Amino acid sequence: MVVAALASFALIAGACGNKKNDSSSGTDAPASATTTATAVTEAQSTATPAVTDAPATTPPPTEPPTTVATLKAVPGGKIIVAGEAKVASPWTPAKMQCDSYCQERARTFFDPLVALGSDNKVHPFLAESVTPNADYTVWTVKMRSGIKFTDGTDVNADAAIFNLQATGTGLLVSAALTDVAKNPDKSLKIDKVDELTFTISTGKGGDAANPVSWPTFDFYLAGQLGMIASPTWLKGVADGTADETKAVGSGPFIIDSYSDDKLVVKKNPNYWGKSADGTQLPYLDEVEFRVIDDSEVAQKALEAGDIDAFSTSTGLTVKAFRDQADKYPMEEQSNFGETGFVILDHEKPPMDDARVRCALAMAIDRQEMIDATEGGIQKPANGPFSPGQEGYLDDNGLPTAQDLVGAKALIDAYVAEKGPVSIKFGKTTSATNETRAELLKGYWESIGVNVEVQTVEQSSFITNALFGVPDFMAYLWRQHAGVNVDNQYFWWHSAGAHPDGELSLNFARIRDPKLDSLLDQARSEADPVKRTAIAEDINREFGKECHFLPIAWTIWGVPHAAKVHGFQTTTAPDGTIVLDGAGFSGSFWLNSIWVEQ
Repeated sequence: MVVAALASFALIAGACGNKKNDSSSGTDAPASATTTATAVTEAQSTATPAVTDAPATTPPPTEPPTTVATLKAVPGGKIIVAGEAKVASPWTPAKMQCDSYCQERARTFFDPLVALGSDNKVHPFLAESVTPNADYTVWTVKMRSGIKFTDGTDVNADAAIFNLQATGTGLLVSAALTDVAKNPDKSLKIDKVDELTFTISTGKGGDAANPVSWPTFDFYLAGQLGMIASPTWLKGVADGTADETKAVGSGPFIIDSYSDDKLVVKKNPNYWGKSADGTQLPYLDEVEFRVIDDSEVAQKALEAGDIDAFSTSTGLTVKAFRDQADKYPMEEQSNFGETGFVILDHEKPPMDDARVRCALAMAIDRQEMIDATEGGIQKPANGPFSPGQEGYLDDNGLPTAQDLVGAKALIDAYVAEKGPVSIKFGKTTSATNETRAELLKGYWESIGVNVEVQTVEQSSFITNALFGVPDFMAYLWRQHAGVNVDNQYFWWHSAGAHPDGELSLNFARIRDPKLDSLLDQARSEADPVKRTAIAEDINREFGKECHFLPIAWTIWGVPHAAKVHGFQTTTAPDGTIVLDGAGFSGSFWLNSIWVEQ
């Protein structure tokens, strides 16, 4: 699976999400994001306490291990962390195609404007406050004073505005900001108030004369849009005098060296952030990040002592480490995560016909796939929203049980009208995905569909989806982590759908008027109860139209050596613990990680 973390925009879920070769439940795709992506990537400003509240029934996030509280963090030491994917176009926030592992690394040298707390609200981070006006059409951001980037440049309103303009009008992130107001020169309508303060205005389709109420806009500042780099460095990259792989931020670490498969960061001795007890962060002297794209290989590396931690959404690996908890503790992330599914390009017949899409969905034996590839630990998925998210439903109208008779009847009806059904199905190279592909091919051929399985290079997955290349028809995918429904707006709204051959964050090129209307309503709804009801209707529309083929809800695990501590203990400046995953499932904050000496 690949997760579109690309959208790292508060995701941006995680969409755009997480690229990987052997990810959970039949998904090869982005995240993120946001994911998003997204993480997405998500602190709500104290001025809007109800706006980004998760529903009251939302399960609590994973708690920190109880043993950590009995140990005292000590400074020093180094750890080696592995992740599953290289990053495309490192490290300027405007260009990097950022999945969850990219987010994890980038947050060691970039601080975000805000961060998603473990209370599922947005909390100021590099910003001191983020406050909306009465109708959520203008957001005022005040930066913290006295912070500098590691090159000595001041972190102030000018620096933040420079970053937001560069990233927010760049090719990737701009597609997620259709309702941010634009100036006549197409720049974002961001107005400086004073040395530390600026405002951001909304506008339908960019029209400043038509403001849009957007109560959850602050979530977008927790992702790629809100990563703040030194404008001095960014200008140097632009004029060719600085190295774009040697990022300069205000974060807890400084890049020491970088190559495609290895990144080394060392402690920022002047970092402004402190722990809950007032200790200057980070604790670690050094972190080495490696790329290991197969969870089985990463598992063996951890057991051999070659690495100290890694993230995995492969069910068999998560299950294996559950049985070794005494030797290799593991944090699990199971709420607000991605859905594993098959993504379909609606512009390519027969994917433009709901009968075919629904027939393919009905033919899948989800439990058999979960048992065969995920150790049986996941739950069959029926739609885009995982447990905990706004819009999650136990029943959205799409049965998760296999129905070959009903599926074949739909295919027969299509064939009688339009002719034989043939599809190209893409996957990345891994034993797990080979199994997934074999199972899906068998299900679909049994109902009369001709299936051609294609192996696609990992690095091509997001690009193929972004531009709708000829071979992008159906792919194993994983995406759509998040807390509130607006995290998914640009992935599904027709405003983000462009013809094959053009860049489209709406990877599936979904053009559904009812879905558009519901997404627009959800974007402007401040009442979380009403917004959840709208999200549930979105879920039902997915169940009715089968816009993609859901397989299972993702479970992420972060197994690590017993000497490594501090997961889920990084705090925002207001003292709230920030959520590991940060809107990008599988990632974790390294600000407060420490090792026993």
